[in-house]
Amino acid sequence: MTSKKKGHKKAMNAKGMIITAMVLVAFVSSAPLALAAELTIEPNDITPGPNVFVTINGTGFAPDGSVTVRTIVTCYKPVSDGKCQCTMNDFEIPANTSFKLSVRKVEDNVTMYIKWLKWWEVNPDTTSFFTFIYTGDPSFTSNVSSGEIPPFLAGTYSIDVVGDAVGNEENCTMTTSAELEVDTDANGNFTLDINTQGIPICNFTITATDGVNSSSDYLNLFILGDASKDGQRNAYDCVAIARYWGGVPGYDNNTIAPGAAAGLAPDCSLVTLEDARCLAEHLIGMHGIPCAGCIP
Repeated sequence: MTSKKKGHKKAMNAKGMIITAMVLVAFVSSAPLALAAELTIEPNDITPGPNVFVTINGTGFAPDGSVTVRTIVTCYKPVSDGKCQCTMNDFEIPANTSFKLSVRKVEDNVTMYIKWLKWWEVNPDTTSFFTFIYTGDPSFTSNVSSGEIPPFLAGTYSIDVVGDAVGNEENCTMTTSAELEVDTDANGNFTLDINTQGIPICNFTITATDGVNSSSDYLNLFILGDASKDGQRNAYDCVAIARYWGGVPGYDNNTIAPGAAAGLAPDCSLVTLEDARCLAEHLIGMHGIPCAGCIP
């Protein structure tokens, strides 16, 4: 009798365990699966300009939470006559955005001119302008950074960076980053529009994170004919092309837009300063027909 009862009890326990397992399986199967965070940019290959926007869409983040959206881009600039100059013209900094611009391979005599209503100068002696702070470090890096931009400082800015290059460096690098907090909806989604005017002509990495989930996408900005990647088509692009083909130090595949001619015909491989002058005159409207072999 005893062994029979024990066997019956074991059978009941096993049956209970099976039923419990079935309930758990049913519960797990019916529970919604968490979606991985995803970030997309539309369009992600575009010519920037006034009121030309890209849309950042995020899905799969924490519902009714906060997401940090960070953009970062590094551009390479040629050193000319021992000087490094990096420029960003008429770009927008929205309210509550944190901003940082770093220039590497430069001496500690860098001056950054910030245009907001008028030009302000920030350098090792004048180390701040409102929330913008100048810093330098022993690795030959100069920075201008800002915490969250208050609403009264939000708007359109230009920044011009000028300094002596380190040693015999042929390039200097400019890295620009910005951070903005956005809210997600009840489904963990968000949408953010960015004005492309004035931002560097390079490849951007854009990342969103809620502290647990994160995702990245890429944005490529280009302007046909903008060989120097400064966001403008002008005579300097023609000179930059000529210097590239002439093998001038600093004018290489890092500092000049892909193909060196950035939208010009491939047979521009024999561009001379005279060709550059001709093309420059065409780009500013002095000639209706561009020079032979350099058709934008």
